[in-house]
Amino acid sequence: MSEVIAMSKNRVLSLPVATRAAATQLRDAYDLFRLEKQGSLLSPASLSFYDLHVGKFISWLEVNYPDVGRFGDLDVDALRRYRAELAASPGRYDRHLSPETLLCSHRALRVFLRWADLEGYPVDSRLIRMPAPRVPHKEMTVFHMVQLRRLLAAASHSPVEELTIRILVGSGVRMSELYGLALMGPDGLPDLMLDSMDRGRAELRVRWDAGAKGRKARRVPVTAALAAAIKRYASRHRHPHDSPVLLINRYGQPFQKGGIESMMNRLQAAVGFRVHAHAFRHTFATVATQMGWNFERLRSAMGHSDYGILQRYVRLSSDRDLGSRRDWEEFIVADPSLRR
Repeated sequence: MSEVIAMSKNRVLSLPVATRAAATQLRDAYDLFRLEKQGSLLSPASLSFYDLHVGKFISWLEVNYPDVGRFGDLDVDALRRYRAELAASPGRYDRHLSPETLLCSHRALRVFLRWADLEGYPVDSRLIRMPAPRVPHKEMTVFHMVQLRRLLAAASHSPVEELTIRILVGSGVRMSELYGLALMGPDGLPDLMLDSMDRGRAELRVRWDAGAKGRKARRVPVTAALAAAIKRYASRHRHPHDSPVLLINRYGQPFQKGGIESMMNRLQAAVGFRVHAHAFRHTFATVATQMGWNFERLRSAMGHSDYGILQRYVRLSSDRDLGSRRDWEEFIVADPSLRR
């Protein structure tokens, strides 16, 4: 019996037809869990996250533990075996799943099981208390100014690729937030805010309805040079399109995740060192810290809910020399708390 997880707008999880009767309570409970999350306005990406990880576990149970159809039948040994098989299973390119992926699975299942426990289902408390997989603290990938110049040179043939690099490193937006940027938002306002240009500052608006993580809107101070690059691209190089999104690919369509990832792969092949979209976010935070951004300003610009991860950028900023401040001022605003 094979696992089937069919992605769709209204229903992402589809379990094997031959085993539907065995997992009635678990599946029905997940349906209710998902409806509650959807009613709480959880983002489609977050719903898909739960559909993938919880759905995969339910499907696995149906194949390996066909008699486990209720929470009262689910014991900790089954979850232990599932986690062990998941850790040993091949992911992309026949490599084992990353520790981060295993941690995502753990977190999704824990949220679901905690919800079920609060709902009154007989959940074994040991399932909820299982320790999280250990995830190594890898060194963050950040770019030196020399590397950034090489990336811009490699992208110089493509106005949209060059602008993508400048936006990523100059604002620290996530990839999902990048392709949500628009010339004009649904409220009639542009995502590039120029109200403070008389003081040499602009702001990039990350909207709650355009990919902002946790649906938390924010504004990021950006340099006048980045604002000019966005305006230049929009007026001279952007392929005409009915969509209001800013970035249009070479085929005349709005960029999506796969297109950005392909762009990163092309750039990596051109420059010879690792390139991924999140490395620009790490670079932005590290350089902003070196340029005097205070914790609250940086937390707000990054869209973090707490200060924990920012401590890593502070430590990194004291360890790494990424180039001269003067060079970086072309790309990242220097201490936005200082008013002109």
